[in-house]
Amino acid sequence: MKILVTGGNSRLATALKKYIEGDFFGRDKLDLSNKDHIDRLGTYDCVIHTAARTSSMNENLEILFLKTHAKKIFLFTSKQGTFLNWRQPGNMEYGLEKLTMNFIVYRHNMETHNAQLIEPGQMDDEQQYDRIAKKFADTYADWQFTKNMIYDMDVDRYIGF
Repeated sequence: MKILVTGGNSRLATALKKYIEGDFFGRDKLDLSNKDHIDRLGTYDCVIHTAARTSSMNENLEILFLKTHAKKIFLFTSKQGTFLNWRQPGNMEYGLEKLTMNFIVYRHNMETHNAQLIEPGQMDDEQQYDRIAKKFADTYADWQFTKNMIYDMDVDRYIGF
């Protein structure tokens, strides 16, 4: 299976490298806000989106999905974007980026049910990132897309938008 991991230099992608072989592209190789970068991509069986930067990258997510011809797409979201937890201090733009991504995936799945949003739970240290990376690596290859909902990987249940 040929795999593309976006956000290839992130803490989550670094943890995934221990368990998954693929092309791990950071912003230096794949800037998702730049259509030219996406146009240069080949085809992939699976796309794992761990990138987070600004909401502008979401403008090209559907292009990424179509260009790669991926049969399986996994996107890591966050509680800030999932639950509109705006009272928490932190980067508001990050929450908006994740919220917009959730909407794009929901709409994408109305026609092509091959994308899964993953809520990984709290990840503050290397052990937490490693635990989620291993758990994801143990399940992604056999994943069955049955619900257009967010999968809470930390507690193994689906949650609504």
